[in-house]
Amino acid sequence: MVGDDRVKQTGAYLRMLLRRSGEYRAEWQRFSGPVAPEEIDYAAVARVLTQADGPPSEPLDPLAPIEVTRQALEGTALGADTLTRFVTAFRVRPRHAERLTGLLRGSANLRVINDDVRLPAVLGRAVDATAYESLSLHERHTLGPDGRPAEHQTIQVLRSRIDDLTSLPYRFDTDELVVEVVRGGSVGEVYRLSETLHAVDILLDEPLHRGHSTLMQYRTNFFYRTAPPPEFRRGVLSSTKDLTIWVTFHPDRLPRRVWLARWDALDHARITEEEPVELDDEGSVHCRFTDVERTIVGFHWEWA
Repeated sequence: MVGDDRVKQTGAYLRMLLRRSGEYRAEWQRFSGPVAPEEIDYAAVARVLTQADGPPSEPLDPLAPIEVTRQALEGTALGADTLTRFVTAFRVRPRHAERLTGLLRGSANLRVINDDVRLPAVLGRAVDATAYESLSLHERHTLGPDGRPAEHQTIQVLRSRIDDLTSLPYRFDTDELVVEVVRGGSVGEVYRLSETLHAVDILLDEPLHRGHSTLMQYRTNFFYRTAPPPEFRRGVLSSTKDLTIWVTFHPDRLPRRVWLARWDALDHARITEEEPVELDDEGSVHCRFTDVERTIVGFHWEWA
């Protein structure tokens, strides 16, 4: 990423972290009056920053802390020292801090996707479902205390059915998220598949020849502004011999009932099969499927 894009991406992720309900938002809300869920009080954030010890090489101007905050969160000006001050003041978790520094450094393994920084949409882009097959696919979907998706992790072993496979699509139903490729590739182009589905191309580290396989691992942090439907669905466009899905609920927001289900489509979907399942002691449900081909499976639930 070029310099301006690095700052914009980092500011967008920082804004997402501070806006979402949780410990970071609670930190600045101590100095704020009522604020709409999608908004941030820059003056309150600035108070948190001025109360923290910052790097001596970049003191925060006491006459303009709100302007420093605004520029950082809007992605117009954000240096490494100012980012360090945010991380220190808000006691940002190590994984979030690593992503912030990676974005500012211009890492090709990270991409923030939202209305401000996503690439132009390409509606109806073709996805070649026959170019590869998933030998195994493991999905772990984690919900936060607000009942909204918080993080998703995918570990996938894929085998190419063509010569020189260079990428695979990763689909999602929101345009407010961060995609991180942990192993096997980097983040490519963002585009739209339909009215409700977006996608990003994950570019493989090296082209994969026919019959060869590779291991991929990627994570997603979600920042839904409004709650999505109470479900997690996984569409298998081609086939896989081993699919495992875990859905983990936060102890502060457990569902009343959960069902294992199949759907008939990605958009405007209807449930075609379902059966009730029970939460385990960790507030999770999971299921393993074998020899899955061209289907959509997952869980849906009813909140207490």
